[in-house]
Amino acid sequence: MTETEAPTSTETPEAAEPSNTTARHRILALYKFVKIPQEDLASLRVEVETNLRSTNARGTILLAPEGINGTISYPLADDKDNDTDPVLNFLQSHKYFNGLRIRISQSHSGHVFHRLKIKVKKEIVTLGCDRETGASERIEGGCCRAVDPTVSVGTYVKPGKDWDALLMDPDVVVIDTRNRYETEIGTFVNAVDPDTFSFTEFPSWMQKFASGIKDERDSKTVLKEPTKLAVGNDDGAAYAEGKPKQLNRKPKAVAMFCTGGIRCEKSTSFVLSRKFFPEDIPVYHLEGGILGYLDTVPESESMWRGECFVFDQRVSVKHGLVPSDTYSSCHGCRRAVSAADRAGPDYVRGVCCKHCRGELTDKQLERFREREKQMNMVERGLVDKHIHDPNENTAAEGN
Repeated sequence: MTETEAPTSTETPEAAEPSNTTARHRILALYKFVKIPQEDLASLRVEVETNLRSTNARGTILLAPEGINGTISYPLADDKDNDTDPVLNFLQSHKYFNGLRIRISQSHSGHVFHRLKIKVKKEIVTLGCDRETGASERIEGGCCRAVDPTVSVGTYVKPGKDWDALLMDPDVVVIDTRNRYETEIGTFVNAVDPDTFSFTEFPSWMQKFASGIKDERDSKTVLKEPTKLAVGNDDGAAYAEGKPKQLNRKPKAVAMFCTGGIRCEKSTSFVLSRKFFPEDIPVYHLEGGILGYLDTVPESESMWRGECFVFDQRVSVKHGLVPSDTYSSCHGCRRAVSAADRAGPDYVRGVCCKHCRGELTDKQLERFREREKQMNMVERGLVDKHIHDPNENTAAEGN
C-alpha cells in the first residue's frame, strides 16, 4: 500500500506469507509532484510497469496528473549502490521523475509486498478533490481550490535540532497529519493529533482548527487548538474526540509532519492556498517525514515516541528504519495489533481484531476464515503459494 491508503475491511486483505528467499531486497519509498498530461498517463503506466517488472519489483505505484507516489521492493545485490540501481536509474532519468524524493531501507527476508500494481488515479495522495474543478463537499468553497504543491508548499525543516526546537516551543503548533490507526502506535512529543481516519477528513479538521486564528491586531483573536499529546502521559484521552480547546493566543508558527513527506506537501499547499493563517504565521513541514527523522536522528536524541506505521508487511519500523516485531497486521482491517491485542477475546488470527470484529459482516468473516485456512495449508506445504502475480517474471529471481 502507499502511504495514504487507509486500512479497509471491504476487500480481502493480503496476509504475509513465508518467504523462500533471504536475498537482500531494497525498499524504495518515492514521490514527486509534477504536472503530467492526462493523455500521457496510460502509456506512462505501461512504461513504468514494464521497467519495474524487468527488475522483479513488487509494491504499488500511483500515477496521476499531479505526479507519482508509491513504495516498492526489489532484489538488489549487496555490491550495488544507488548509481547502479536499475530502478533508480530508470526513474531518476525519466523526464517526469527527475528530482524524485526517495527514502531507502532494506529487507533481508525477501519482498515486503506480494504483487506489483501500477494504478492511474485522480490524485497521488487523496485529499478528496477534483483537480480540474476543485469541487468538494467537505468544506465550504471547495477544499482543493488552487492546491498545487509544484507552486506552493510549506517551508522544509530538516530532521534533528531544528525540528525538535519546533516540537519544544510552546508557541508552535505541530500537527500530525496521519490517521488514527497510525498515530495510535507512535508520534512526536507534543504533536497535535487531529484523530482522523482518512486524509480526506483533514481539510474539514484544518478549517475548524484555523477558524479561530485571526490577525493579531484583532483583539478578539482566539486559537482553537486541539489538545496536545505527549506520548506516554495520561493525557491521551483528552483528544480522543478531536474536539478543540480554546487558548487566548495564536501560535507563532504551524508545522506538520507525516510518514514520508508527501501528505505534508499536499496539506501545507492546501493551507497556503486557502490562506487559513495570517501572513505572520509561517507554515513548516518535516523534510523526509518521520522516516527521514528515524533514519537520521539517534534514538538517544530523539523526540519520537513509539513506532512508525508503514504500509507493507513490516507493519512498523523503529529508529534506523529497522523493522519491528512489536506489531503484526490484522488481516481484517490492516491495523497494527500488539501481543496484548492478539491475546484478547476479539482477536482471531487471519480474521479480525478488537478494532474491526464488530464492523465486519458475517460474509466477510467467513471469507477471511476460509482464507486463513488456505494460508495455514500453504505454511504446512500442503498447497502451492496462495497469492501470486501472474505477470511477474519469477525466472530471473527464482522466487
